[in-house]
Amino acid sequence: MKTPRNSRLWACGCGLILLPSLACAQTQMEVPAEGALFRELFGSKLENEYSIKVHGVAQVGFATNTATTTDQARFGSSNNPVILSNSEGLQFNLLGLLIEKPIATNVIPRVTPLPGPVPQDFSWGFAVETTYGPNALPAMGHGFEANWGVNRKPAANAPGSLRESYVAMPHVMAQFYLPYAYGMALTVGRFGSGVGFEIPGIWRPSPNFFYSRTYAMVAQPDLVVGGLLSANLMRSSAGLLAGELGLVNGRQNLQDNNGSKSLIGALRYRTSDMRTGVSYAIYTGNDENAPGHQVQMPTARIIADSGQRRTQQSLTFTQAVGDQTNVAVELVSGKQAGDGRPSTIDIISGPGFAGAKWSGLNAHANWRASPTLAYGIRLETFDDKDGFALFPIAASKTRFNAVTIGTRYDFSKYVTLRPELRHDWQSQGGVNAFGGGTERRQTTFSVDAVFNF
Repeated sequence: MKTPRNSRLWACGCGLILLPSLACAQTQMEVPAEGALFRELFGSKLENEYSIKVHGVAQVGFATNTATTTDQARFGSSNNPVILSNSEGLQFNLLGLLIEKPIATNVIPRVTPLPGPVPQDFSWGFAVETTYGPNALPAMGHGFEANWGVNRKPAANAPGSLRESYVAMPHVMAQFYLPYAYGMALTVGRFGSGVGFEIPGIWRPSPNFFYSRTYAMVAQPDLVVGGLLSANLMRSSAGLLAGELGLVNGRQNLQDNNGSKSLIGALRYRTSDMRTGVSYAIYTGNDENAPGHQVQMPTARIIADSGQRRTQQSLTFTQAVGDQTNVAVELVSGKQAGDGRPSTIDIISGPGFAGAKWSGLNAHANWRASPTLAYGIRLETFDDKDGFALFPIAASKTRFNAVTIGTRYDFSKYVTLRPELRHDWQSQGGVNAFGGGTERRQTTFSVDAVFNF
């Protein structure tokens, strides 16, 4: 029997209206707090003399929704297919530590070209990121963290198992700035693919305005292992253009599952004033688990004795409107090939897999009302007509839609609060995906606190 919680949800949602009153007395934000704890304990020599930064981040949150029962909520992940804010009640999301030495560059790999003079000196750097908590689970890689004893958890039906914490190292990479042509950078190691608008981690806030993430981010390739070359292709009054090309193992794997490599690539254009941007990014490569290789579930759910190519594309438009408003629109499409042969097996639906397609659209707008307070809205639709792209978060053959409104309040230079109200619903058929398979729509209130130190 359902426990009525709508009144509690809407009472929590009133915080979105009351929050601006807290910001009125807040003064101009200070310099970001990343690395403050390390500098306090060990001084600034490492940062000042060697440009090595050591900073931490912690995230805690609270969420509740209108679809699930109290019994469902206690197991965790009851907000699914909403992600990151996916468990109800008070939740510890993660604790992270980042050690990095940034490069002096005019092209930020996987992000953007930069205006200004072309650096003429070679530069090198690195980044090592470690996270602990429930949100480290999707960052784990096959052949690496997935094999660690700390990450071997009880079966999924064990009480409380969906609230377990994990350890992951999302970024272990070296970077090099090469002073050739208009400037270029090489990234080697384990890193985010950059194929998609949203960035999975939270230690750099933009463009992650909200606590929860889009359906598009669930489908996009996240972490990869390999190399990526980023190069400026044009620098003129017409704007800046950077191109990227990388060779990687695949998605989420240090240990390859089919003996072939995948490609990632991008073209990123910015106007000379950096107010308008267009980015196109692609991932393509065989994604099947080949005989004789370890099956990498749930990342790759196809088993086949021949190549089955997966392709994901993202096209993003960004625009700064005035000095306080930013908008972004992302179009995504993807395809998993399937030859339909009896030996081509979908672990979920069985032999004879004949392929899957998906597509989506999401639009974002945020407005900064003061140095410490901003408002945001996000609209999204995602057509997973074959129930493939969002697995294992969802497997319903349906179209998902969502509207999210929220605020971002920088309580201090150390703490950011992000309350949001989100409404999701299904259209175009498919089994019910909300409330443990009992509902077709869900309204979720959630709020998180991000601590930088």
